[in-house]
Amino acid sequence: MKTIKPYLVLYFLLGFLSLHSQDISINLSIRWSEGPYILNTDSIVRYPELVVSYTNNSQNNLYFRKFSYYRNGIPDFGWEESFNGPKPEPEMFSNLREWNKKRRDYKNYIKKTIANKHNDSYYVMIGLPFFNDNTWFVIDEDSYDAGHGCANVINRDFRYINEYLSDTIYNIYDERNEYKLPFGAKDITKRAIKNKTKDQFMFLKTGETKEDVFNLTCFDIVKGTYTFIMNGSEFSDKVFSGWDAKGNKILLSLPEKVGKYKLYSGKFTSNSITVKFE
Repeated sequence: MKTIKPYLVLYFLLGFLSLHSQDISINLSIRWSEGPYILNTDSIVRYPELVVSYTNNSQNNLYFRKFSYYRNGIPDFGWEESFNGPKPEPEMFSNLREWNKKRRDYKNYIKKTIANKHNDSYYVMIGLPFFNDNTWFVIDEDSYDAGHGCANVINRDFRYINEYLSDTIYNIYDERNEYKLPFGAKDITKRAIKNKTKDQFMFLKTGETKEDVFNLTCFDIVKGTYTFIMNGSEFSDKVFSGWDAKGNKILLSLPEKVGKYKLYSGKFTSNSITVKFE
């Protein structure tokens, strides 16, 4: 009979206790779903998803600003360097017709991306939202920098792929104006949080678990090894609302209670997960 070494049991127990030591714990996992192929929507393929599970370990019903997304689970990637190619920002186009003309450029670019695969290892930093959006960054494993090396190229590739994926498969033409603007006071009243901006918040009853799901098709196209990490460890009791005349951040306090849910602004625990796409 095979025995389990005591230190392995202790290691597992410590990891389990660590994951549940805070009132809110976040667990990352990968699953595969079926959907249309990005370059041929008549074909059905299996594609990967990142599942972000939130669990309320406390004795209270809680709400907090989540690691939100705003494009049907398709993450938004930031990149810094200019590039002579199709422009990734829909707000740069004056209307939907002009935006549709760019689909061919995106499609051709994605075909080239498929032929040029990456084999290195990277971190994927999933940041707490700053505006009304959430930006992911791929960072080189060695340099730990999103602005240099292959990571910046990959951020650009992912952004192009996801723009095309969103527009072609999900038919989301998103000018982003509503989402990119900071919160105003009217956006974080109790009524607004229950209705208008509810997708930006997570509401959990005591002991409850809920999921957010992110489409990782872009990773499966580009290839490589990626470690997904929550870039933060604490939920804030405030939201960003722009800058004042002196350039200082304006922060607005969230309501202490929304319905039967109490605001949670403490630390959370989270795991990381590494996936190799080949």
